Amino acid sequence: MAVPGTPSTLSGLSATALRRIAYDSKLRVEAVLPSVFTTVKSSIKIDKNEISVLQNGVMLDITNVGKAGHGQSVVVGMRLGPRKKPKYGPNQTLLGNEDEQTLRWTRLYYNEVKKALKHWDMGYNYNDTEYLNFVETNGPALSRFMAELFDTRCQQALLLTYAEELINTPVSLSQMFNKNWIIPNLDSGNYPAWDVTAPTRTDGAADTDEYYSSRTYSGGTSMAENIADAIIRASGTGSTPLNLLKTDWVAQISYYASQILRLDPLMIDNIPTYLFLLHPFVKSWMMNPNNTSSPANNIADIMEYKDPKRMSIPGEFGRLFENLLCVVNHRAPTIVIGGSDGSYTIKPGYVWPSNNDDRNTAAWSNSSGSPNYAHAICYVLGANALAKYTRDDLKTNLSESTEYGFIKGLAAYLGEGVQIPAFDLDTPTDTTTATDSQVQHGSAVVPVGWAPIATISS
Repeated sequence: MAVPGTPSTLSGLSATALRRIAYDSKLRVEAVLPSVFTTVKSSIKIDKNEISVLQNGVMLDITNVGKAGHGQSVVVGMRLGPRKKPKYGPNQTLLGNEDEQTLRWTRLYYNEVKKALKHWDMGYNYNDTEYLNFVETNGPALSRFMAELFDTRCQQALLLTYAEELINTPVSLSQMFNKNWIIPNLDSGNYPAWDVTAPTRTDGAADTDEYYSSRTYSGGTSMAENIADAIIRASGTGSTPLNLLKTDWVAQISYYASQILRLDPLMIDNIPTYLFLLHPFVKSWMMNPNNTSSPANNIADIMEYKDPKRMSIPGEFGRLFENLLCVVNHRAPTIVIGGSDGSYTIKPGYVWPSNNDDRNTAAWSNSSGSPNYAHAICYVLGANALAKYTRDDLKTNLSESTEYGFIKGLAAYLGEGVQIPAFDLDTPTDTTTATDSQVQHGSAVVPVGWAPIATISS
C-alpha cells in the first residue's frame, strides 16, 4: 500500500490498465485551422429539369438526384433581363420593341476525390498500438481529411475558377484566374483586363507529400500576366509593399464590389452584405491602430449590426462601410510574383490537410537576386460565389486487405467538383471560348502586400 504523500507511478500502484484507458480516452488529435466555407450555404429545389434557388448563400450546392443530369457535368442557365427602352403613349407601337430571350450558360463538373489509409490488423505492430484505437479512428480521420481538403479546394476555385480535381482526367479543365480583381493602391482603370486564354501551368517537382507546392502560372498573353503586372504596379518593388489595406482602399472595395462588379449580395442582418474574407495577417495589420491609415479605429462593433437571432459566422469580427462583413479566413492562400515584365509568374500557396502549409509567410523583400514579392489573398464574396456539384456523396467505409488481412486499407471516396459558376453568352456545350461575355457576379480577389513587421527596439 502506498504511503500518503509519497510519489509513485501508475505502474507502482498496479494501475497499468487505468493508464491505458486514460490515455486512450484522451487520445490527442492535432489541432487544425478552421474553415469558413461550411456555414453560409444556398438552398435549392430541383423540380423536373429546373433548378430553383430558394435561399442564396456563398455556396450553390447542387446534388445530382437523377433529374438535373446524369453525366460528368450539369448545365445551369441564367436568363438576362429585358433592356430595351419601353414605349410611351398611345402613338408608339410595341412592334419591333421586343427583347429576344438571351441566356448565359455555365457547366458544372465533377470528378473523383479519394483518399486512403493503411493499417496493421494483426501481429506485432497491431498489438503494440491497439490500445490507442488506431483502427477505430481511421474513419473519422479520413472524414476530417476530406473536410480540410474541401476548404482548400474552395480556396483554389475562388482564385483559379476550378478546384484541382477538375484539372485531372477525364474532366481535364484548364484553370483560369478569377475574372474579378480589386487591387489596393491602383486606379480601377488599371485593374487586370479579362483574358480567357488559359495560363501556362508549370507543376515543377512534387514535394514529399506529393503536392506541387512550387506550381506556377504564367503566360505573356494570359490573365496571369495581366494580374502580375497590375499587382507589381500597385505594390511597387521597394523595401515595403504599397498595396496595404488602408481605410481609403476598403472604401474603394466596398464601392467597386457593389456598383461596378455588381456582386450579388447576401442578406445578413437585413443588410445587403458581402463577406470580406481576410487573411489573418491582413486582419492583424488592419486592426493595429499604430499602422498609419489602418481601419482599426473605423470598424464598427459587430453587436451594433448582428441580428440576435442568427448565429455568428466563425471568424467574423465586424463591419466596414456597412456592406462588408469582415471574416477571418484562417486558411487563406498567398501568392508570390516572380519573373519580370512580359514573363511574370504567379505561385499560389495553400494550407493542405493536417497542417501541410505551403503558403509563403516570409516578409516582403526586394533583395537583389532573391526578392519575395508575397501577397496575402483576401476575397469579397456575394451570393453563389462558388458552386459545388456532388454526384456521389462521401463514403468513408471502403476497405481492402492484403493476404490474410495482415495489412488493411480504408478509403474515402467522393464524386464532386467545386468551381466558380461563371456564365458565358454561348452554347451550353462550350463555356470557354467567348473572350468578353463572361458574367461572374459572385466573388472578387483582393491581393494585399505582405508588410514586414517593424523592428521593435529594446
